[in-house]
Amino acid sequence: MIVYSNSCSYGIGYGHLSYSDYVADQLSAKVINEGRQGSCNRRIIRSSLRSLSQLCNDHDNILVLIGLSFIHRTELWQPNIGAVDNDGDFHPVQILENDLDWTQGLNTRHDNVYDYAVPEIKDYYKQWLLHYSKEAEVTNLLTDIIMFSNFCKNNKIKYLIFNNAENLPTEPDVDVNSPFLAPLVTDIKKDANVINLWNFNFCGYSINNGHRPRDEDVWGIHGHHGEDAHRDFANILLEKL
Repeated sequence: MIVYSNSCSYGIGYGHLSYSDYVADQLSAKVINEGRQGSCNRRIIRSSLRSLSQLCNDHDNILVLIGLSFIHRTELWQPNIGAVDNDGDFHPVQILENDLDWTQGLNTRHDNVYDYAVPEIKDYYKQWLLHYSKEAEVTNLLTDIIMFSNFCKNNKIKYLIFNNAENLPTEPDVDVNSPFLAPLVTDIKKDANVINLWNFNFCGYSINNGHRPRDEDVWGIHGHHGEDAHRDFANILLEKL
């Protein structure tokens, strides 16, 4: 059996086991963790589709764990950096993180955050933020999730999809009853393999159960949790299977 995991940094163990390792251990499975720091949701789903389309040719028992990132993250094709793994020249927008107080909130909470982007993409990021819409990002994300989940179903791949960092926004920022979004929301909520995206996430669950981020002094409530929190969260995932 294969446990395939993809996420941003919240699903990666930094010198310790992650929730995917604990799930794999309980299932006597091999773990493949393709999480990457700074990932946006498009990278997570795109790279998962690419890898799973190959893995399912050789394995007939796969469990997929998709830990979603922040909707305000984006990426850009950046050949100047050089290709990483199998994802070509796609790279996250990089921010010089030490120059801002991230405990007060992440990227979109800082009006001039684009000034802290690496020089090669500063203009791109400024324009992206000017046109940033939570409704648009949620609509695109739900569309990707529905297509990804149908890929898994068609290939008899078991999957769990959940938020790692924060819940998806609702009113007043996002009208989930709007005609362009309501059908997608209905479809997502009918899928028992998608853990409620509007009221549950790994970081929030961990804090509510007494864990504190190990780098809380840098990232506040959006800090990264240690091994105990990952082990506890793995039990939640196992219960959902």
